[in-house]
Amino acid sequence: MDVFSSKAGFFSGRMRFLALAALASGVALGPARADVLARVPAAREMAVCGDTVFVGTKGSSVYAVPLSGGGARRVARGFSAANGVACTGDRLFVASRDSVTAFDIGRGGALTGRRDIRRGLPNSGAHSYRYIAVGPDSRLYVSFGSPCNICRPRGLQGTIVSMNQDGSDLRRVAWGVRNSVGFDWRGGTMYFTDNGADGMGDDIPPDELNGLRPGGFYGFPYFGGQTRLEGFEDASPPERQIPPVFDFQAHVAALGIHFFRSLGGDALVAQHGSWDRSVPVGYQVVRVRFRGGRPVSATTFLRDVGRPVDVKEAPDGSILVSDDAGGAVHIFRR
Repeated sequence: MDVFSSKAGFFSGRMRFLALAALASGVALGPARADVLARVPAAREMAVCGDTVFVGTKGSSVYAVPLSGGGARRVARGFSAANGVACTGDRLFVASRDSVTAFDIGRGGALTGRRDIRRGLPNSGAHSYRYIAVGPDSRLYVSFGSPCNICRPRGLQGTIVSMNQDGSDLRRVAWGVRNSVGFDWRGGTMYFTDNGADGMGDDIPPDELNGLRPGGFYGFPYFGGQTRLEGFEDASPPERQIPPVFDFQAHVAALGIHFFRSLGGDALVAQHGSWDRSVPVGYQVVRVRFRGGRPVSATTFLRDVGRPVDVKEAPDGSILVSDDAGGAVHIFRR
């Protein structure tokens, strides 16, 4: 069941009210209003920093958008695919193809004090859009995609790493990861999405939701979910695979994930949408419900938001969704 919906197309400017919001308790919150908060070219990961949301992009720039409205303003440029943004206190971190860069955040989202804290990130080929977040341990977590559809990664390719906020003490926390472009924490556990391989048919392998066990091996390129991947059917994995905690439909391209206070701790996951399936799937935001500390279902929560990339919660409980195809940040208010 859709909690929010809209008759607007992929690139609509303003969407009309259609439905009620419901919390995990089942109590109706009243009318929801759906708007385009700002136009941001190729909008990707978002970071909510006080009354400002910073937006990374597929391009060379990072934008700042006031949550009170007023449009987007470019606050940094000169990156190679400035996909990843994360903030803590008065610092913003940007993860691009080849570096992690830190800034000081000033009044109105102005950025100063630019410094690269980590250079020479691994070449991830087509999977080079980095995701970054600040963990509950105050360390930075960054994903490095595998450089291929199905192949054996090298070095730090196909991993998630953590580091200090000055870029020191880099540690590999997960490997055997094909392409994670979203993670968040619930109850002290990091959950991360992972995109399944292409070219094996409409329905395999699944996209994944994984629970982090530090240092764990997650199966790629030997497994996608519990499915053996082409070319590695008879190969022996280097370690025992940690299986996904939840399987999404194949090819939905599960990206950003965020656990929402306003949804009783359930997660929303942006499904960017398929490109190689006979009947397209994804192109929506799904609600992943948890029961007894484990994910048990995923149901449509939002449609008609273009190709959603990331989801975040504003301080007032509003839901933010970025859309790189439509070049927009949508806001869904109660």
